Amino acid sequence: MSKWAISGLVSVVVAAVMLLFRKIGGLMGNAVRDPLAIVDMVSPESLNWIDSVTFLGINNLLDTIVLAPIYILLFIIGAILLIISGFKK
Repeated sequence: MSKWAISGLVSVVVAAVMLLFRKIGGLMGNAVRDPLAIVDMVSPESLNWIDSVTFLGINNLLDTIVLAPIYILLFIIGAILLIISGFKK
């Protein structure tokens, strides 16, 4: 297996574990809080540059990426890495 494939599999497994723990916590009756996102991990001042981007709707794309739950981003990154590993021999 290539490094791309291993990285993709690790990313997908980490995302699945994060989602699994979230669902198990919900089943146990714990209050399920909002999923962890990039905006929760960094200071809001460090993301102010996104509002100044005005090129062809990139602002909306960056907002979506920053506000998306981490496990969704990890699934997407893992899928992209697995696709790349299919083309690399």
